[in-house]
Amino acid sequence: SIFTFPFIFVIFYIYSNRNTFNLFYLDGFNLRLLSTLIIFFTFAVKLPIYGLHFWLPMAHVEAPTFGSMILAGVLLKLGGLGLIRLSSVLNLELLKSTTLRYFIVFLIVATLVCCFQSDFKRLVAYSSVSHIITIPLILFANNICSVKGIIMLMFFHGLRSPILFILVGLLYSVFGTRQLVVIRGLVLLSPILSFIIIIAFFFTL
Repeated sequence: SIFTFPFIFVIFYIYSNRNTFNLFYLDGFNLRLLSTLIIFFTFAVKLPIYGLHFWLPMAHVEAPTFGSMILAGVLLKLGGLGLIRLSSVLNLELLKSTTLRYFIVFLIVATLVCCFQSDFKRLVAYSSVSHIITIPLILFANNICSVKGIIMLMFFHGLRSPILFILVGLLYSVFGTRQLVVIRGLVLLSPILSFIIIIAFFFTL
């Protein structure tokens, strides 16, 4: 990530000058805002947040089913974990005032992007993005319920994403393609698999 080195620099700068990791001790509004944005977007890339996630659909489409399960079920949660652990040093009020509109708009955009996908695996990947972009919105609430909400959202996302990628792998082995236009008659071919897919998408909701 391009934000990793600025993040490390900010951490060492704060600690060497103030002997603390609290960003509220930084002098000046702009420096506090810049440091908060660098730390926040370092983990937002890993979540991933829409606009910073261009690697995700390509990674999922090219990866095997097991790789997609590990990526969506485990690795993407590291960004949320980092935000939770560093929420005490982030200036959430400054962050909310500068990025709240962005997240609200792109929450809708990410949902609309899902409606135009023809590849089933890419559809699951983009639905994962639209699901996970709610984490910073919950974080901005800045209370004990928001932390519990982020943990629950990451937990259930870590369950439903591997399930959907398993189902995509099964459908690919049956039909030989992931194109939604070609995958037809699944209810007649395998009613149980169709039922599991419906339950998985309702679980996503």
